[in-house]
Amino acid sequence: MVKKILLTTLIVLLSGGLLGGWFWYVGRLEAKGRAEAQCRNVAVILLDSLESSIVDRQEMQRYITSIVKGQRTDTVDLHGIEQAVRARGEILDAEVYAADPHTIAVKIVQRKPVVRFEKGNEHFYSDPEGYLFPVSHSIDVPIVTGAIPFSPGPGYKGETPAESRSWVLGIVELARYIDSRNTLRSQIEQIDVAPNGDLVLYTAEDGPAIIFGDSAGYVEKFRKLEVWWRNIAPEAVAAEKQYKTINLKYNHQIICKQK
Repeated sequence: MVKKILLTTLIVLLSGGLLGGWFWYVGRLEAKGRAEAQCRNVAVILLDSLESSIVDRQEMQRYITSIVKGQRTDTVDLHGIEQAVRARGEILDAEVYAADPHTIAVKIVQRKPVVRFEKGNEHFYSDPEGYLFPVSHSIDVPIVTGAIPFSPGPGYKGETPAESRSWVLGIVELARYIDSRNTLRSQIEQIDVAPNGDLVLYTAEDGPAIIFGDSAGYVEKFRKLEVWWRNIAPEAVAAEKQYKTINLKYNHQIICKQK
């Protein structure tokens, strides 16, 4: 009986050792396979693609692929790629990691442009916080042209210079308000800065220029514009009057100038 127990125990120990050795060997093979695996795929994930589409997914995929192509996945400089992606002005944050032995994944949070400035050869967006970055892809936001009172320089990306920050944030508020109102969004096509600093709004229907003054008190000014559209404009059409400008910059007044 004792011999039978000892024999059974010996068989179990030997079996366990062989099984453990087999698992160890297979594990070594898998680890070696992972270490030698080459990167074949790049997956770009835009976490906020329903809100903004300022980043071209395919272009980003080609860019990352050009960096990692032919490399072993375990030797790819994930941190370096992450820093390079984050350095692009239109990207707020990025995370780069190996999703599997053959795939590098890039998760991207985009900046949200709310207004576009065009001054000579300088075209740049601002996000809601006044961060400026170059236009790489066009997106439908209010456009500001004319005598813009600052010049960040072609290719600039970063916070608005301190001396211009208040002005830019005022424009940002104005642009966001326009974008939040269906009627204004469909009607206001362009904001131009006149040489005297006045904002002049142009409509999609080629109506009179709307002299707005500065961005202060924009809610009240737009209320006056609604009065114009609702009450005065129909009367002007009926009387066959054509107006060149509507001036909203003065308190409690709408000053209309005929052509």
